[in-house]
Amino acid sequence: MRAAGYIGRVGGLAVFLGVGAALGGGTAWADTAAEPAPAHAVAVHPARHAATSAAAHRRPSAAAAGRRAPSSRTAAKQASAPAARASVAASPIAVNPSVAWNEGVLSGTLDATSDLPLSYGVVSGPSLGGKLGEGPLLPVVNFGPKGEFTYVPYASTLTDPAKTETFEIMVLQTSQFDQFVSNLLGPLDGLLVPQALMALHRIPVLGDLLSPIIGYADIVTFVVNPFTEAAGRPVAFTYQMPSFDGTLISVNYFPAINVSTGAVESAPTVLAASGLASIASTEPTNVYGQLFPSEQFGSVTPGIAPLRSDSYTSEVPGGPSYDGGGGYNVITWDPRGEFASGGQLQIDNPFYEGRDVSAIINWLAGSANPAVAQVKTDLTGVPVVGMTGGSYGGGIQLTAVDPRILAIIPEIAWNSLLSSLYPTGGQFKTGFGTILAAALAFTGARVNPRIYGGILTGDLTGYLTEGQQALLGSVGPMALLNQEHAATLLFQGEHDVLFPLSESVRNAQTILANPFGAPVKMVWFCGGHGTCDIPNPPAEQDARGLIDNLKWLDQYVAGDPDNPAEDIANFQWYDQYGLHHVSDLLPFQAGFNEATPYTTSGGGGVLGIVPFLGGSGPHPLKDLPFSIANAGPAINAVNLTVTPPAGSEIVGAPTVSFSYTGLGNSRTVYAQLVDNTTGLVLGNNVTPIPITLDGRTHTISMGIEDIAYTVLDGDSLTLQLTSSAANYENLYTLGLVNISDLRIDLPIHADV
Repeated sequence: MRAAGYIGRVGGLAVFLGVGAALGGGTAWADTAAEPAPAHAVAVHPARHAATSAAAHRRPSAAAAGRRAPSSRTAAKQASAPAARASVAASPIAVNPSVAWNEGVLSGTLDATSDLPLSYGVVSGPSLGGKLGEGPLLPVVNFGPKGEFTYVPYASTLTDPAKTETFEIMVLQTSQFDQFVSNLLGPLDGLLVPQALMALHRIPVLGDLLSPIIGYADIVTFVVNPFTEAAGRPVAFTYQMPSFDGTLISVNYFPAINVSTGAVESAPTVLAASGLASIASTEPTNVYGQLFPSEQFGSVTPGIAPLRSDSYTSEVPGGPSYDGGGGYNVITWDPRGEFASGGQLQIDNPFYEGRDVSAIINWLAGSANPAVAQVKTDLTGVPVVGMTGGSYGGGIQLTAVDPRILAIIPEIAWNSLLSSLYPTGGQFKTGFGTILAAALAFTGARVNPRIYGGILTGDLTGYLTEGQQALLGSVGPMALLNQEHAATLLFQGEHDVLFPLSESVRNAQTILANPFGAPVKMVWFCGGHGTCDIPNPPAEQDARGLIDNLKWLDQYVAGDPDNPAEDIANFQWYDQYGLHHVSDLLPFQAGFNEATPYTTSGGGGVLGIVPFLGGSGPHPLKDLPFSIANAGPAINAVNLTVTPPAGSEIVGAPTVSFSYTGLGNSRTVYAQLVDNTTGLVLGNNVTPIPITLDGRTHTISMGIEDIAYTVLDGDSLTLQLTSSAANYENLYTLGLVNISDLRIDLPIHADV
């Protein structure tokens, strides 16, 4: 490649905006719409490109630690860079840019130095459709401290030696003034001002005038010939793949490490699916497949790095580690209707997104895939494939039911959007429903308008029409899950306020009832779509969960004769103390719980029903915005103290029963269990209980959300029936209800 000219004294104003994550480790929004520099040009030019979006984002420490040093090929290319710099007016920033092949990826660096801290931002993305390493959540390029990055070329450049891609990266100083302004803005600095500051840097004269105060910035132009850099070796690339209906799906391919080094000719492939409103990861150094830690809006989905190497090394000395001795090619892709993919998002509809997955598998083994020789197939030519992914990326695994998929590992997924968003048919989940709609709108997703219509109706009225209910019931896993063949390892978050534990129970029950004999195991972990706020979150759950992912793939996809997945317990869970438990039985199977539950009953009381006031959540306030839909102890509630015997393990869904009479228009009250030791609602979840306020006496008995709770000496719970909940707010609900004969039955895990 040829590293080209860059601008001296563009001005460092974008630094304090977080362009290139000046404050948080060097990442930036990529602007692929900007005008690229002419191919093969080595020139000094003014700041003419207008960046359209930028945002600060901290680079994950695991990713930074995992980035490999440039190869000797990189060093050889750096020799020509100073000549290009010599024609530029004196700049306090020195760069030595290069790109080189490194174990199956093209690794770039600006090799930048300065007397002030530096950050980096993308001015224009690769000109022929390539990508720079982003994800796994936002379209934010991951830069290392000296401007290291990953370049993923477009597929056609690997087969045509005449094709080059051009892209530009800005390197910026962080001055004391920048740091001061960033501190004033706090978390908003990377959300509100990056676009304006990038544009300001492009204004002639003004940037130069401000540079002594706000720092200097240079723009480096890269012109890369991927064919030459790869030199016939396996290398990561991106491609616009036509799906079954001609819709272009943006897929990204990363060869296994052992394929890249030539140790093997081909390897099994893992399709690593993305979450909703989350860009497909193109950063091969990511250890985890989600941005947030598992205990805060996350899962234990593996990133590209451990999948390619089939290994994981704990960051803690002596912590859990694993080496499966193999490796997987990895495919990530932008789901239909999102980011670089075309079409219209249908929420994991089996007849759209599900068929896109089948099209990817077809493409893997087809002539349109330039890496087809690297894809391991069975004796009939079928690719050897497994899947991973969380949330939306978990749902698609349960939706795609393609018999060629040998193993799936759905994390924090759902069984039915009706049971998760409209669980009793009386009140829509307004809290998380609004979050989902806002995330899709923020990322510019192209969504089936009926989906937005349903969310709007649910938010305004709490009610869904029959047509809207039918739409939710037709998408996701429920439609075809009774055809699932793949070995299934389910992960579900115990503090998930979108897809609670009951969704994993229904998924497991359905797959086990199928006639195909697919193995099913399940893990309940501290996390999910919500926050795990227990005092001592389990320190090793992320490592243990990631290793279980690899073991499952090794046995059921790679066919490891040592059967490492046999080491995984049939059921694992973590209690409110962060302690790890295992069982040979799943929580719904006969013998897991004692035949007789623990029962407490007692009085009742009068409950006034009004919106917001005295209801449940959001809690805790310190975790906002992540805790916006979390349940919390209610002030306006009918309470029942629950004191199960010390040593009991409560695992599963309690049953709540009561009689009531009342008047009003409310359709729902909410049940929750509060841990009196911590003041937290178990699992952050409330359960809407349908009521009819017509002045008559009614009796109801129903299960509430599953919990995992260990009773130690002095522990107790409080059952609360409350009037409103942050995750189910209804602005128009009013009423008065008299509750009596309140009772709860708790499932007690059998000591077997």
